[in-house]
Amino acid sequence: MLSGKTLIFKILLFHVKKQAMTIPEFPNGFESWQKTHFEVVEVLCYIRSLEEGKKPTSFNESIDQSATADLYKLALDLTNKFEEQTKGKHERFLFDEIEDFVWEEVKKLEA
Repeated sequence: MLSGKTLIFKILLFHVKKQAMTIPEFPNGFESWQKTHFEVVEVLCYIRSLEEGKKPTSFNESIDQSATADLYKLALDLTNKFEEQTKGKHERFLFDEIEDFVWEEVKKLEA
């Protein structure tokens, strides 16, 4: 039987290969990458809610806001970039650092 981390990794690997994206190298380990990816997605969803001016009020509205392939790729790319830039750092304040990082990267994309 597969452990939880192994199963998650295999599922992630399957989806990455299926979409023909590069496989993350996990420079700080899979657990760090997974936490970073979660936070990146949280910030991107927050930014999206600001742009829309409100949060979804029903389950159906939440479904309508599901991510696109472009948003999935952006989240993956930002996660990999952040992990690479913080490679080897022992003390990281994930949410604050990631929030600042994502905002700066999104601003670059809009310019």
